[in-house]
Amino acid sequence: MRSLTSKYLNKLKDSKLAYDAVYIFNDGESGFDGSINPDNALIETMRELKTPLLFFGRPAEPFFSALNAVAEHGDFSPNDSETRTFLHTVPVADSFDPQTLAGLLKKRKAVYIKDRGIVTSAPYGAEQGYIYFCSVCFSGFVKFFSDAGEKALLKQPYNRELVSRLIKQYTEFMPKIQAPDLMTEIMSSDESIISAMAQAGRATVDMGLVDSFFGNISCLYNDRIFISRTGSSLDELENETDICPVDESSCQGLTASSELATHKKIYEQTDSRVILHAHPRFSVIMSMMCAEDCANRGRCHYACDRERFLGDVPIVPGEVGNGKRAMVNTVPDAVQRHGSAIVYGHGVFTVSASDFNDAFRKLVATETRALRLYHHLTCQPDADEIAFFDSF
Repeated sequence: MRSLTSKYLNKLKDSKLAYDAVYIFNDGESGFDGSINPDNALIETMRELKTPLLFFGRPAEPFFSALNAVAEHGDFSPNDSETRTFLHTVPVADSFDPQTLAGLLKKRKAVYIKDRGIVTSAPYGAEQGYIYFCSVCFSGFVKFFSDAGEKALLKQPYNRELVSRLIKQYTEFMPKIQAPDLMTEIMSSDESIISAMAQAGRATVDMGLVDSFFGNISCLYNDRIFISRTGSSLDELENETDICPVDESSCQGLTASSELATHKKIYEQTDSRVILHAHPRFSVIMSMMCAEDCANRGRCHYACDRERFLGDVPIVPGEVGNGKRAMVNTVPDAVQRHGSAIVYGHGVFTVSASDFNDAFRKLVATETRALRLYHHLTCQPDADEIAFFDSF
């Protein structure tokens, strides 16, 4: 457990999500691994929980300001898919009070402490603390910008100055988003398929188009679907790929991505041979932008019956899984008609016929458009600000 803490602290720094973070151990000897000294209250919290490992980190900007803004109103529950299925609600604490933090962490995966940072319990290891931290950053970011965007749509007041400042910080935070030169002619062997998937996964993470543990990648080759495993890190797919026969003659798919059924149906309905699914932040946010006051309001993620688009990419409802409200019933038809699709509050599916290059270009184009449209909606950018977007 201790040996992996440096790996995940470095991942946070490399992704620029946090520069100040620490793991706190309780294994008979107190031990810390990180760039800050933990507050004594966190050590007491860990002992109160009787957990072997606690993680605390201060998010980098613009996530820190976004989280502080949504935390002003207490606990928050964005309507994006990651939060609904993984975190549910992010509780907010006013201070480092051990009793309060321990009580909240017994019920939830992580707690946001106003003006301080995120604390998570990680009884199963350093990776767990890292995932929870990333999820809270994503959740607070989506909540802040979704709320502001909806108010802009409804012509209601919002903090335009803060939105503009955080978007500017975000454009400085993000690496330059561009389509990389990925492997071609990948359909030659199992090894080449897995190498191509690993390369595309790393590129998706490196460019900030997905947090490493969310999203999935697949390839159809010789009547088998090569797909990233559920819970796998997209920048470490070399040994995290399952091979599932399309005739379901093997049980290897038991550990495959929960969206295997959606991938399989896309392959059945199209000539695609690769699928790239990511959760780029502003594609998720813009998919949730709607000023309609209809009977399905509040149930948009599974019951929206309106035809909606982000540019030429359709936005469809659909839940994770294989039930009657699942995305397996909506995404394949949309991809068949338009070549890609966005699932409400969830992310983007793009496809290619031969390798990951075209799928990656579609993903970049979709997120770029989403960021442009959100910027126009909320900030009325001047020429200097819009120059960032024109660089793509």
